[in-house]
Amino acid sequence: MNKTITLEFPEKKQEALSHFLKKKDTTIEAELDYALARLYEKTVPPTVREFLEDTGSDGDSPQNF
Repeated sequence: MNKTITLEFPEKKQEALSHFLKKKDTTIEAELDYALARLYEKTVPPTVREFLEDTGSDGDSPQNF
């Protein structure tokens, strides 16, 4: 099961960020997904990640980036 995360960010900065990410053919959502996956890997011990993958407790299949 996925959980939604809501963030507040200044509108003008969001518009500028979206504009320049579009030039790189990506989105804020894609970049945040990538950053959260890296934060998860950096923070959660490998044994816990393995346990969650083995038990299916994360609700998703493992993501490969």
